[in-house]
Amino acid sequence: MEKGKESLGTKIKTGAEKFKSHWKTPPEGYQVCYKEFANFALGSGGPNFLGVLTQYTTLATSVHLMISYFKLSTGLAWVFSIAAAIIAIIRSPILSMMIDNSNGKKGKFKPFLIWSAIGTAASFTFIPYIPSSWVDIHLFSLTLPAMPIVGIKASAVIDFNLGIVIAFALVQIGQFFITLLNQSFAGIEQTISSVAQERANIGSIKGLVSGLPSSIVNIILPILAGSVFAAKGGWNAVEMYRIIFPICGIGGILLVSILVNGVEERVVVNQKYVAKVSFFEGMKLLSKNKYFWIITLFNAFNAVRGLSNITTWITQYSFTSDIAKTVVGLYCSTLLMNAIAIALAVGPFVIKKLGKRGVMLISCVGYVIAIALQLIFHKNAILVLIVSFFQQFFGGFYFVSGIMTSDVMDSIQMKTGKRLEGFWQNYMAIITTVIGIFTGFLTPIFLSFAGVGFSDDISQALQNTELRNNVYFYQSLLALIGAVIIAVPFFFYDLTEKKHADIVRVLRIRAATDNFEDGRLQPEDIAYMREIVDYAKTNDSKTVKDELAKYSFIDEILASDPAETAENI
Repeated sequence: MEKGKESLGTKIKTGAEKFKSHWKTPPEGYQVCYKEFANFALGSGGPNFLGVLTQYTTLATSVHLMISYFKLSTGLAWVFSIAAAIIAIIRSPILSMMIDNSNGKKGKFKPFLIWSAIGTAASFTFIPYIPSSWVDIHLFSLTLPAMPIVGIKASAVIDFNLGIVIAFALVQIGQFFITLLNQSFAGIEQTISSVAQERANIGSIKGLVSGLPSSIVNIILPILAGSVFAAKGGWNAVEMYRIIFPICGIGGILLVSILVNGVEERVVVNQKYVAKVSFFEGMKLLSKNKYFWIITLFNAFNAVRGLSNITTWITQYSFTSDIAKTVVGLYCSTLLMNAIAIALAVGPFVIKKLGKRGVMLISCVGYVIAIALQLIFHKNAILVLIVSFFQQFFGGFYFVSGIMTSDVMDSIQMKTGKRLEGFWQNYMAIITTVIGIFTGFLTPIFLSFAGVGFSDDISQALQNTELRNNVYFYQSLLALIGAVIIAVPFFFYDLTEKKHADIVRVLRIRAATDNFEDGRLQPEDIAYMREIVDYAKTNDSKTVKDELAKYSFIDEILASDPAETAENI
């Protein structure tokens, strides 16, 4: 027994020493030290914190604040979704040009972080402070013709009030800032390391740590709604959001500042590389890449698949007592979030075992099965909540698609010599937005099948048991269709881990040879080149060997003295 204790103590001591030794020095074969890793994980909590603001101000009929305080109807939500889509299409090229032509001294992405975080916080935080009297001010009406397929049996009149119009404007301003913020964070995650497995480790742990702010808020909110603000309407009490929003806004800005001051970008390019890509050039390059279309189709229909999440409706309408609503709300904000955490925790291990493609296929198929079960159990709220746990678990592997994106970026750079992080995200946003206009039209259609009309008050409809069950069924059916579509593209994804590793080696060869010719050879260029040459001698990699064969001065690079090179820098 004593020996066992000593063994455990030794392991703890060894682990502590290893952690300390790598706090400022990366582990062998990796590029990111633990200190930078911690800064990135903590800093990533900033967008997550700010995401709470967007979560509770989305112009959708599943958001309490919108349907209760701002009187948002299904028809009004649909009109705003069309307007938001048009704005998003206009916004995307602007963001693309800003990001992919950025040559700041602090990096390509970091210069945008602080001011985009401030803009996000300011825009969304003001929304619950819009006076209720403004909601009573009628601005204009929009008459839609009869469209029986979406529940408009006769011409429908949609009323716009001052409050909801201002809320829409603030949401769009906030969307510009938070899109820029999220894309900049995504770019940093894609360039923080060129080692694929390290990216997986970072993405996994980042997901666990960065999710804590919103998890804490989502635990507190149902408690506040069911106790402190129960008499004022619970989840519908605007006073609750007026307290929470400023806290989330300030917290988000502070966490973003941690990343800005403690993380580096590591793009494998030569020392004289300058980012300069026109929007149409970026579109053309991406349009020729099949991996771009695979991941874009996945993202385009992910929103449809996400319609399976009806836990907000269940919390508010399937249970009558405040205690039951509070308990279910806590379940949704704790156990359901832990389902995602489990996926994030095991993600790096299953990626190492099955590869990213294998993980995504299992995730997508598992999600399909979970939604199919929800469709079967749609009348039983408890069973739907249980099935939702497995949906969250399989959906938690979504982060793997981001790692795939990083791999594809390297592949595109090898073929074109361009880094296209900004264009990737915004060109994809344009495509998904256009597709979203059509898929968004499916929601009112399926709700009409359930018996909820286009201009009906959905909060009233969900209080009717028969209508509520119909809504749950058809919403789940639509989500199932989206989930099936999502799984298909990954059968055509063939960028394996070995292929990507060779791509990175090619990029390192090019960076080293360019730097050598320009008289800017770096010590790390020499170290990487030696590793690559040794690798080529013992591995049958045609890609790497063909690249090495292009240059006649590889031996000169290998013979260079890293110490002398460092002195000349």
